[in-house]
Amino acid sequence: MLRRVWDPSWTVIEIATGEDLGTYDSEMEVAACLAFAKLSREEVEVISDASPMATMTAPPWW
Repeated sequence: MLRRVWDPSWTVIEIATGEDLGTYDSEMEVAACLAFAKLSREEVEVISDASPMATMTAPPWW
């Protein structure tokens, strides 16, 4: 059975307000969000939807 491995997405949440600043498809987009909002990495929580097992179970060509 072939499983499809999807690229993860990241959700950025401002810790002080609990505001969801968006969901992004790359780490560069997350960095741009932080720069635009003038927030540091310590002021937000970044949540990834990637499975912790994805890197261990994905085929080597992914």
